[in-house]
Amino acid sequence: MRNNELAQVLRATNPWWSRRRRASWVLDDPELTTRDAHEWPLATATARAVLADLAAGPRPGTVTLVVGPRGVGKTTAVKDVVAHLVADPAVDPRRVVLVPVEHLDEDDRPRRMGGVDVAAVLRLPTRTGAPACDGARVLVVDEVGTVPRWPAAVAEACRRGHQVLATTSVLDPADLAALRAATPCGAVQVLHLRPATFAELVTADPAADAAQVRAAFLRHGGLPRAIAEHRDLGDVGPAFVERVAAGLHHDVCRGEERCPLDRLLAAVCATTDRFIEPAALATTLGLTTCEVGVLLERLEHAHALDPRRGLVDPLLHRLPSLLAPDRHTAPSDAHIAAFSS
Repeated sequence: MRNNELAQVLRATNPWWSRRRRASWVLDDPELTTRDAHEWPLATATARAVLADLAAGPRPGTVTLVVGPRGVGKTTAVKDVVAHLVADPAVDPRRVVLVPVEHLDEDDRPRRMGGVDVAAVLRLPTRTGAPACDGARVLVVDEVGTVPRWPAAVAEACRRGHQVLATTSVLDPADLAALRAATPCGAVQVLHLRPATFAELVTADPAADAAQVRAAFLRHGGLPRAIAEHRDLGDVGPAFVERVAAGLHHDVCRGEERCPLDRLLAAVCATTDRFIEPAALATTLGLTTCEVGVLLERLEHAHALDPRRGLVDPLLHRLPSLLAPDRHTAPSDAHIAAFSS
């Protein structure tokens, strides 16, 4: 992307740079208003507790990674942090720069920043649309994990004295090691947001019938919006399903169409026994064992798969049947219960 294109994206994504919008932007922000419409309060409280130190004020020269699967609420959680920071009279809101790796263009088509784009914004924010300001920046990079060479760009920003707060659904251990090696000791912390478990759902409403909670959990899983939509609408809405699937498809398939996400997840469900067996998956998908190994590793790095148990959330078991009901049948409750970690 050219610098003027990056500037257009950043101006649209950082409304708090305008004095008129410093406080009011939260009223029409896409993620915050969606949460207001379908909120599971326990998840909101948990995320705020996990990120509480970040909301207390800028922390120059540090890197924080907020890690969790697609749909768990990472973007909304960091926007809560941004809301606290820019509302603080002691913080110049122009210091806070949200970099949306995944965004919509002027025609509402999905686009993604590349490694060069992210590096350009982190290195020279003012050249890519951010207003000039005094002091170190707070650089919030949303969904950085699949950007090429992201650890180098983030580490450089940290060494320059900026604070980097990055969300990612994908965390390759090699990338984390490279980031830590390129930053001062102790500068990097990793915070996790995880789907709710059945036990947490029961604890949240002890008066509810446990059997009914279990039946609902096996249908909607533990992602906060899925829980809330099931409560409010009777089931998980298609827009959320498609959003989770699109993100997971990018994390795992990386633009390769040879193995659509619905076929991959359905094959994982169909071939899972005690362990995930790459050979059985390869036969089902018509791929080599090596190709399947790469896909399974990506699923694991995307926090969607536990190799010893199966898919980590019940909704992932149902995704193929929700995405393509003409091709896939939802697995039984017994299967989901047995092979959800």
